[in-house]
Amino acid sequence: MLSRLASVVVVGCLASTAWAGPNDPIVITTPGDRSPGNIATAASLAGVGLLAGGLGVYFHLDGKSASDDVSAGVYTGKAWTPTQIALVDKAHDDRTRAIVGYSIGGAALIGAIVYWIVTDPPSETTIIQPHSAPAVMPTQGGALLGGTWSF
Repeated sequence: MLSRLASVVVVGCLASTAWAGPNDPIVITTPGDRSPGNIATAASLAGVGLLAGGLGVYFHLDGKSASDDVSAGVYTGKAWTPTQIALVDKAHDDRTRAIVGYSIGGAALIGAIVYWIVTDPPSETTIIQPHSAPAVMPTQGGALLGGTWSF
């Protein structure tokens, strides 16, 4: 954190000195850092959403396959067998499971997005008050003229 602040200070000082006077305050705004727990919670919610959505896709395709196995393009006039009735029931149950998976997955993904937005850490503002002072130092045979700038 300190090295990041130092690099921001150096860049901020270089950028600010072009427009600011020598004693004008330097204002640096750095974005807030997310904690590892915050990132883990958002990632977990998103992972649950993707997993539930994946299960929804699996049941959707499985139910679609079972439905295709009993469907006919034209009227056959034959009674359904117990196997075909079981396939229709399986297709119905898989449809219900797919809807539940999609619902839970979508809710978890939306929850992860809302959590990420709501828990956004605030930015930190640092104000540096620079001080400059001219320096005149006597030397043998003359003087040395310079200045100091501190913050």
